[in-house]
Amino acid sequence: MNGIARTPHTEEPDPAVADRQRARRESVAIATTASLAAIVGIFGLWLAASATIREDYRHYLQTIAQTAALQVDPELHQSLRDPIQRNNPDYRRVVAPLRRMRAALPDVHYIYTMVRDGDEFHLVLDTADPGDHDGDGVDDQAGLWETYRELDPFLLAAFGNDHAKGLVTATDSPLSDKWGTFVTGWAPLLDSTGRQYGALGIDIDAGVYVAHLARARHWAMLGCLPAVLLILAMTLGFYRIRSRSLTAQRLAAAEARAAVAEARVLTAQQLRLRNVIEQTDVGIWESSVDAHGHDSITVDSRWAAILGCRAEDLNPLQTADILQMVHPDDVEATRTAISRSVREDGRLLELDVRMRHAAGHWVWTEVRGKVVERDADGGALHMVGTQMDVSARKAIETALGESESNFRSLFELSPVGICQADLDSGRFLKVNDALVASTGYTREELLQLTFWDITPTSWHEFERSQLSVLQHSTHFGTYEKEYLRKDGSSYPVLLSGTRMKDATGRDVTWAIVQDISERKAMESELADAARRDRLTGLANRARFLEGLQAAVDRVRNGRQSCFAVLFLDFDRFKLVNDTLGHEAGDSLLREIAARLRNSMRESDADVAAPGTNLIARFGGDEFLVLVNDLENCSAAESIANRLLAALARTYNIGGRDVHTTASIGIVTSDQCLESADAVVRNADVAMYEAKRSGHGCAVRFDATMRARLTRYVTIDSGLRKALDTPEFSLVYQPIIELATGCMTSVEALARWQNPLLGQVSPSEFIPVAEESGLIVTLGQRVLQEACAALADWRMRDLAHAPQSISVNISRAELALGERLLVRVREALLQTGLPAQCLRLEVTERDVMRDPPATLKLMHSLRSMGVKLAMDDFGTGTSSLACLRDYPFDVIKIDRSFVWDVGSSSDVLAVIHAAVTLIENLGKTSVAEGVETSEHVAVLQSMGCHYAQGYHFSHPLTSREMLDYMRRPDQGPVHEKTPAGMTIFIPSGSASVERSRTSACGDPSLATHTSTVI
Repeated sequence: MNGIARTPHTEEPDPAVADRQRARRESVAIATTASLAAIVGIFGLWLAASATIREDYRHYLQTIAQTAALQVDPELHQSLRDPIQRNNPDYRRVVAPLRRMRAALPDVHYIYTMVRDGDEFHLVLDTADPGDHDGDGVDDQAGLWETYRELDPFLLAAFGNDHAKGLVTATDSPLSDKWGTFVTGWAPLLDSTGRQYGALGIDIDAGVYVAHLARARHWAMLGCLPAVLLILAMTLGFYRIRSRSLTAQRLAAAEARAAVAEARVLTAQQLRLRNVIEQTDVGIWESSVDAHGHDSITVDSRWAAILGCRAEDLNPLQTADILQMVHPDDVEATRTAISRSVREDGRLLELDVRMRHAAGHWVWTEVRGKVVERDADGGALHMVGTQMDVSARKAIETALGESESNFRSLFELSPVGICQADLDSGRFLKVNDALVASTGYTREELLQLTFWDITPTSWHEFERSQLSVLQHSTHFGTYEKEYLRKDGSSYPVLLSGTRMKDATGRDVTWAIVQDISERKAMESELADAARRDRLTGLANRARFLEGLQAAVDRVRNGRQSCFAVLFLDFDRFKLVNDTLGHEAGDSLLREIAARLRNSMRESDADVAAPGTNLIARFGGDEFLVLVNDLENCSAAESIANRLLAALARTYNIGGRDVHTTASIGIVTSDQCLESADAVVRNADVAMYEAKRSGHGCAVRFDATMRARLTRYVTIDSGLRKALDTPEFSLVYQPIIELATGCMTSVEALARWQNPLLGQVSPSEFIPVAEESGLIVTLGQRVLQEACAALADWRMRDLAHAPQSISVNISRAELALGERLLVRVREALLQTGLPAQCLRLEVTERDVMRDPPATLKLMHSLRSMGVKLAMDDFGTGTSSLACLRDYPFDVIKIDRSFVWDVGSSSDVLAVIHAAVTLIENLGKTSVAEGVETSEHVAVLQSMGCHYAQGYHFSHPLTSREMLDYMRRPDQGPVHEKTPAGMTIFIPSGSASVERSRTSACGDPSLATHTSTVI
C-alpha cells in the first residue's frame, strides 16, 4: 500500500513482560526464603509455649494433689463406706482441710478421693457442696461409695498395682465424666505405714486449660500474620522497585533509540508503552490547562473502572470534581500534594488517597503524576499520571500493623518472663516487662547481661546439662532453677525454651521464664499445714504418729527407757458448740491447747526427741500427749491427774464461764510397743473406759478393755445387719392375775441370736441400739410384730388369747411425737387389732426427759384407746405428781424390790406403800421379776393384783404361747403356809402334786403341778 513494500520481521518478546517476569521471579524467591524463616521461628515459639503451659499444668496439678493427699485422715477416711455417712460429722471433719484448700485455689473445681474395691472404683470424699448448683442436672457432690466408671490410665497409675504403689500423676489432656470436662491431677493416699488405701483427685475445669492453649495458638497464629504481611509488603515493594528499575533501563534505551530513529520509532515506542499499561490494572489520567486557566482532566477506562464508572460518563473532569470524590479526611492532603507538584519543578505527585466508589464504599488508590509541560512563566500546562487500586495492600498493611501490635502486646504484657538470648554468649537480646520486674534490673541493664550473669554459680553445671540437649534438639526444659535479682537475692524460676536462627544466621534461644516464688511459698505453707493443726497450732495426727513411732523405735533399741501416751477427750464439748456456737467451741479448743502447753514441756521439732514431749490435736475435741521425759511408767498416772486438774478449771469464753472435764486414756511403753497406731488405738480404748467410768478421770489400759470394746463393736456392726433378718425375734412373757392364776396379758420382748456371739442379752444390745439410733427401727419392728402376734392368737382362739400385749417404748421413740402416733395407728390398722389391746410401756426416767411433750403425747395415745404403763417404777426420779398427772393405766413395780422382799422390813414397807398408792390412785399394779412362791405370797398379802416372772413362765415364742394359753391348768392353787397365810401357787411352781379346779377354763378339768420352769 502507498507504494511502500513491507519486509517481513520476527517479533521479539515484550521487554516489559520480561521485566515483570524477572522481577516476579526474584520477588518470589525472596518471599519464599523470608516466609520459611518466619514460619520456622513462630512455629517453634508456638510449640514451646504450648509445651510449657501443658507441662506447667501437669506439674501444678501433681504438686497440689500430692499436698492435698497429706491432709486426708487415713483412719477417718477408711471408716467412711456407708452412703448415709455422706456429710455426717466424720465426713465433714475429714473433708474440711480439702474444702479449705479448694477455697484457697480458685481454679480448682473439685477435690475428691477414691478407693479401689476389686475391679471397681468408689468415690468417698468430695469437697463440692451437695445439690445441683451449676444447673447441669447432676448433684455436684458425688455420693459416698458411688461407683466411678469413667476410668483413664492416669487414674489407674495413681492406684498402682499389687507390686507397686500408685504414682503422683496428671492427665495431659481433658477428660470428661458426668460432672463435666476436666484436667485432673492424681496422688496416692498413704497411711502412716506407707500403705496405699486410695487416691486423691483434683479437677481443674478443662475450659481454663484449653483456654490457655487456645490463647497460645491464637497469639502464635497472630504472630504469623505480621510476618506474612511484612513479607508481602516487602515482596510487593521489591517487585515494584525492581520492575521500575528494569523498565527505567528499558525506557532509557528506548529514548536513546528514539532520538536516533526519528518520529516513527518514537510513535511505535509509545504504542508499545500504552499496550503495556493497558495490560495492567493501572489507570491513566491527563490534566491540561487552557489559555484561560481552566483545567481539564481526562481519564481512561481503567481509571474509571477502579471507581466503578465508565470513562465516557466522567470525561472531562475538573480538579474540583476530583476533590469531591476524595474522602473528606484526605482532601487537604490531596490539595497540598497537587499544589506542591504544580509549583515545584520536577516535583512528583505521589500520594495514597481514598476515593468514593460508585457503590458507595471507599477505595484506596495510589496516585502518581508529573508536570510534563510548563509555560514560559513556569506554570503547569500539561500533567500526566497513573492511578492504581491499592485497597488490598492497605488492608495488608493495616493487618500487619495490628498483628505486630498484638505480638508486641503478647510479648510485653505476658505475666511470665520472655526473653531472646544469643546461644553462644548467653547475652540477652530482648526481654519483656515481666522478666525485668522479676530480676529487679532495668531493661537497659538486663540487655547488657547474659543469663549466666544472673544464674548462681552453683546452678551453672546444671544449666549446661540442660542446654546440652540443644545439640540434638530444638527444645529444652521444662526445668526449675534459680536466678539472681539485682539485690543479690535468689528466686526460683521455671524455664523452658527453643532454639532457632535469627535473620543474620545467628543461633538464638527464645525462653519462657516463670517466677514461681509464690507457688514455692504456697507449697511450703501447705507442707507445714499438712503437719500442724491450723486451729490450735499443735501437731496434727500425722506429725504425732511420726513422733510416737520414733519413740517406739527408741525404746525398742534401748535408747529411751519409757514413754506414755495420754488420749484426751473432752466431756460436754458438743454442748458448748450447740449452745454457744462453733466460734466459742474453737476458742475453747485454743484455750485447752494453751493449758496443755503450759502443763507439758512440748517439743517444737518435727519429731519429739528423748526428754521432750509432743502434744497434738487428733481431731474434734480429741488431743494426744506423748510424754518422753518419764522416769518410770508408773509416773504417767500422776501426769494425767495433773492435766485433769489443769483442764478442769473454769474457762472464760466470750465473757461466759464454761466448765468441761477431760476423760484420759493412758498407755505406757511397757504395755504396747507394737506400733504407733497400736499405741493410739489402745489409748483410745482406755479413754472410752474412762468415759464409761463417769467422765473426768484417767484410766490406764489393760487387755480386758480391748475385749469389751471388740464385743461392743461386734454388737454395733452386727446390729445394723440383723434388724431385718430372722436373727431378731420376739418372745412373750405372760402377765398373771394373782387372784385367779389366769394369764391376762403378755409382754413382748426382743431376742437376738447372733451367728458369732450367740444369744446376745437385751441388756447389751438395747443400749447399743439407743446410742447408734437404731432403737427407733427396732422399736417399729417390735410394735408391728407384737400387734400381728396378738391378732393371730385372737383369730385362732379368742377365748384363751391374752387380753392385751405390752410393748416397750424407748426415749428416742417418745421423741418422735406425732410420728409415733402415726406408727401406732398404722400398726393397729394393718393387723386389725383393737387399740385397747395394745399397752405401751415407758420408764419413769424417760417420762421425765421432757415432761410437757411426753404428757401431750400420752394423752394423744390414750385418746386413740391405747393403754399406758409405767415400767421400772421406783428406780427413777419421778414425783408422786407424775403418778397423779400422767394417764397411766398400769404401774409396774421394778424387780429390784421384789428380789429383796425377804431381806428386811423396810423393803416390805416400801412395796406395801407403793401398792397402796397405786391402788388408791385407781391404777393397776404389776410386780416384775417374781421367781418364788414366797414372792407371790407377799405380793398377794399386800394387795398386788398382777405379776410376771420366771415363777409363772419363761418368755415363750409365738407357737409356744398358743400351747400355753390353751393349757387347762391356769387356775389358782392354794395351800397353807406354816404361819397360816394362804399363798397362791400357780401351775408348775412346786413339785407338790395336787388336784385343783381351773378358774380360767372348764371347771371340770383337773390339773397337776409340774416341775418349776
